[in-house]
Parts: sequence; C-alpha cells; structure tokens
Amino acid sequence: MKKSVLAISERKEVLKEIRKELVKYYEVITFNNLLDGLDMLRESDFDVVLLDQYLTWFNFIDAKKKLNGLGKEFVTIGLIDEETDEILDELEKAGIYSYALKPINGEEIVKLIKPALVNIENVKKYKKLKEKIAELEEQKEIIGQSIKIKEVKAKVEKMATTDLPILITGEAGVGKTLVAREIYRKSDRRRKDFYTLNCGTMTSEVLERELFGYERGAFPGAISSKKGILEEIDGGTLFIDEIAGIDIKIQSRILKVIEYGEYRKVGGTRAKRADVRFIVSTDKDLRDEIEKGKFRKDLYHRLNGFKIEVPPLRDRREDIPLLANYFLTGISKDLNKPIPVLSGEVMKYLLEYAFPGNIRELRNMLERMIILSDERIIDIENLPLEIKMKSDTVENKTVSGIGPLKEILEKEIFSLDDVERVVIAMALQRTRWNKQETAKILGIGRTTLYEKIRKYKLDDK
Repeated sequence: MKKSVLAISERKEVLKEIRKELVKYYEVITFNNLLDGLDMLRESDFDVVLLDQYLTWFNFIDAKKKLNGLGKEFVTIGLIDEETDEILDELEKAGIYSYALKPINGEEIVKLIKPALVNIENVKKYKKLKEKIAELEEQKEIIGQSIKIKEVKAKVEKMATTDLPILITGEAGVGKTLVAREIYRKSDRRRKDFYTLNCGTMTSEVLERELFGYERGAFPGAISSKKGILEEIDGGTLFIDEIAGIDIKIQSRILKVIEYGEYRKVGGTRAKRADVRFIVSTDKDLRDEIEKGKFRKDLYHRLNGFKIEVPPLRDRREDIPLLANYFLTGISKDLNKPIPVLSGEVMKYLLEYAFPGNIRELRNMLERMIILSDERIIDIENLPLEIKMKSDTVENKTVSGIGPLKEILEKEIFSLDDVERVVIAMALQRTRWNKQETAKILGIGRTTLYEKIRKYKLDDK
C-alpha cells in the first residue's frame, strides 16, 4: 500500500510538478490553498505534507502552527526556491522536518521522505504505547488484550453490576486481587470500603475474632469488646484471599452472612446485620477440597454461581510485551531511574518462558533487572539464569549432540558427569554455540568451558 502525500501550494505549476514526480511512489493529493488543505488533513490521514514557501497570508511558522493544531502525526517538508539564511532560519523556527529545492526532483524528494516515514512511524508507535500505559496507570485496569483476558474483563463488567458473591480462581500470581479490586471499582459500592482478608496469615481463632469481632470476656485477654471487619466495613466489599484456607466451622458462619446477612460476635448472643459484598479467591480446586472434607459443599455452590477464572501468563503470552512495558515504567519511576528498553532478544526469551510464578514473577524479574542494570537497554546478559535455561529452546524435544530431552529426563539415575554434560549441551544449544555467551550463562570461564566441551566430546557431535 502506497504512503500518502498532501501537497499545498498556490502555484499550479508546482503542484503539477509534484504530481508528475511523485505519483509513481506515493498517493498524492494536492491543494492550491492552505485552508482547503487543512480541511482535507482534518478528515483524512497523511504521512507527509509538502508545504510550498509561497502562501498568501502565511509564512512557514504560521502555516506549521495551523497544521500542528490538528493534533495529527505527519512529516512536514518545505519547498523553497533558494537556500538563504533567512528562509533556513524560518524553517528551523517552524519545526519543519526538512526542505527541498524547486524545481522538484522526484528522487531527491523520495530520499527525504523515506527516513522521515521511518521516524514518524516510530513516533506513532511510541505515542500509542505511551498513551496506552498512561491510560492503564490512570484507570488501574486489568492489563492485556489477549482473548482470554478480554473474557475476564467482560465478566468483570457484568458481575460488577450485581451484588452477589463472586469466586475468582487461578494460579498464584495471576492477579486475582487486581480482578477483585476492578470489580469493586466498577460497582455501586466503590464509595465504601474495600478490605482484603488474607486467610493464610491467621490462625482460625484470630481469623474468627477479626472477621466477626468479639464481646468482652469472650476469651482470656478480651478485656473489652471489639468490632469485627464486617461491622467496620458495613456497606462495603470484603475480599477473602485464598478462602480454601479457612476452617470449615468458620465457613458455615460466612455462608450464613452471605445467605441472610446475619452474624454473631465471638462470645455474643445477639444477631447483628451485615451489608457486605463478598468476593473470594482460591488457587485450589474447591471440588477436591470438598472431597477431602475441607470445604463446605453448600458454600461452594453459593460461590460458584458467579465465577471468574484468571488465566496463567503462559496462556496469554501476547500480553507479555504490554505488561513488561507497564512494569518497566512504574518500577523505574519508583526507583527514580530512566525508563529502560528491553532488547528484542530479551523479549524473545520472555515470550518463550513459562512463568510458573505468573505476573508476579514477571514484575519481580523486571525489577531485579532494572536495579542491576545501568544501561538504557536491558540485554540478554541481564536475564536471570532460570530464564535462559528454562526457555522454550531448552524445552524442545531434542538437545543438540545429546538426543531426545524426554529420554534424558526419564533416566532414573544421573551421575554428576551426565548432568553436567546435558546442562552444557543445553546452554550451547541456547546460544547457538556462542561460547562466550555460553560461559556467561553457566557462570564459568571460557577456558573451563572449552575443557568441558572436549571432556564430553560435544564438539564431535
């Protein structure tokens, strides 16, 4: 598809010349006055604007201000009769990208336009990414454009409008808390409190007291009564993280709150009302927990009516670049460091890696690389060893010079030499036999690496 050029000049011979010289390279539209050209540019997108020096009522500075006022991205090239200090100074002050002398020479114009198009394309990409990241930072939305994460977003939108309990499932580190917060943010309860209760950090007794509160004398040390979370956040939203860790007796009390909006304080005799919306999460299969007698079946069915499953990062790899750029920006600001850029090779490794720790692992990894790197471009030497050794290349079916990886891993007994031989072969395969890079990955000197290669006769393979 040809790039588009808009040419503006009040001289018909100049416009005729432009069409003749550039029509075989670009889609060319011409106008004989600036205001008509502005109207066209307002309605359509152009990559390049050719602006003649001679325009009634407008010099280059005034004309460029009019063009900039449209808020669009394009390259402006001035067309001049001769290179005088006065006109060159005017071009510079106007912010014109470059200029060409008349009469028009098609080949010379193309030489100007080609690098200009590359430049403007990079500017557009950067602006688009910057706008996207700014939007995500401002709104705190769930980050991603993959099909699976779009499904999650759609469910969030629908479920936020209800007041029913919601179950969020997914592996550790996938962002279940973020999903819970997004539901809250879009709900009618967003002006009330949002409280996160992490069940894995409390004993059953402490959890029960914190959640429901207690009366004076309910247990040794209870010298006064205390409000529970349910009473404190009345009208708000309670997010119970990892609900599978709650004792089954407390589960029955939670079910009663969900069903009837009632509870009693520990040691209390009077029923109290609770207007609280419940959102819960788990990284376990609650059906298995039911089989084991660790989770109530009736509570599961009450929660499972509205369920959101958050996919692991390995199932939404196309979101990794956007997530990486988002984290790079945020972490760099927190550390007061310039925002770095990931090299293409580093991004390739990230896209291949399985991320067992999901989004949390990605963020922690990027934070570590930003702290340890002093360069503006984060390259392959900054990657953690686990990424280099566990990426898709290593997990291929065959290790060069050794054989099928499946057979290697299925061996019941390994000698240290066997293990070392396989690891070195994997590292060599990963770096395509770049011995300097292989030595870095393995943390050994090049001389030692050469000795190991000879020892295990890997070079013969």
